Amino acid sequence: MKKIAILSIIFFFLPQISIAAEYSLKLRTSYNPGYLRIVIEGAEEIITMAIVNQKGQDIIVSFPGTDFTLQGENAKINYRKTDKGTVVFSPGDFSGLKVLNLKNPSRLVIDLYQNVKKDEKQKDGASNSAISPVRAGLKPAPTKTLVIDPGHGGFESGIVKDAYTEKNVVLDISRKLSTLAKEGALNSTLTRGGDLYMSISERIKYSNNKNADIFISLHIGNHKDIVIYIPVITEHASDAVKPYLYNKGQEEYLKKTVLLLNAIKEAAASNLGSEAVTVKPLPYSIISKIGAAALIIELPSFEYANYTEEFKAAIANALNKGLYLYEEKDAT
Repeated sequence: MKKIAILSIIFFFLPQISIAAEYSLKLRTSYNPGYLRIVIEGAEEIITMAIVNQKGQDIIVSFPGTDFTLQGENAKINYRKTDKGTVVFSPGDFSGLKVLNLKNPSRLVIDLYQNVKKDEKQKDGASNSAISPVRAGLKPAPTKTLVIDPGHGGFESGIVKDAYTEKNVVLDISRKLSTLAKEGALNSTLTRGGDLYMSISERIKYSNNKNADIFISLHIGNHKDIVIYIPVITEHASDAVKPYLYNKGQEEYLKKTVLLLNAIKEAAASNLGSEAVTVKPLPYSIISKIGAAALIIELPSFEYANYTEEFKAAIANALNKGLYLYEEKDAT
């Protein structure tokens, strides 16, 4: 009798033990100038375990130890589920990819890029403009222009402490950020590429002449966190003061500036810690005259941060992730 009772208990629980939880994932794709974006959205516990590999011209995405259904309504890409917990995407020819694991909502983002030889570009010309960038083999076309403004320069050193000089540190981080941004779909440029003094008006003119979509001015502050300054927009200032608070360009881009702010905050919190960023309004500043999504970012003080190559790279990576998030949010 005891054996029968034990067997009964085992058989009762066996179906519950053997059946693993099945997740429902949403798939969406979008063709952008120069790259194909694959987005898989679902519960955080499965998205965070994703492993992405490349085999030839296939992208293999695995969620070890799980089972899932993939809902790919209007997904313009060939894909197939193979083993349990694995899906294979066949997007066509590509030579580079970028992968990000993002939150709110939890999603895996894969961007696929393609480089092409000059003779292929001339051969394809405009006739392939309506074809998928990945399938047509077109070179990634920058979708936005990013202007990075390293603060100070020349005789204006900024904050100096021991071996650190603000003008040199922000220039180095700006170069790193620019290199990262160019790997994606951003056309990135610096207001100053060397130890050069530039007035505020010259920096504004440079950005506006470049028709910047995004403007980021980098500085070092006197605080332990990252402080992001946004332009002040007000309808209650006198006519004498208003020109210093905003111009037509920044007023038009205020929503995009807030979108950029939230993207940078999210990325910094994810990469550097949840308490990494403080936001403050800043009237009478360079960003008031910029006709683009524009922020001034003050990085932690030399008192609180050791600006090693690793730390500068971490800052550049966090900012680049913020730009990536902004690009994703702005496209929706």
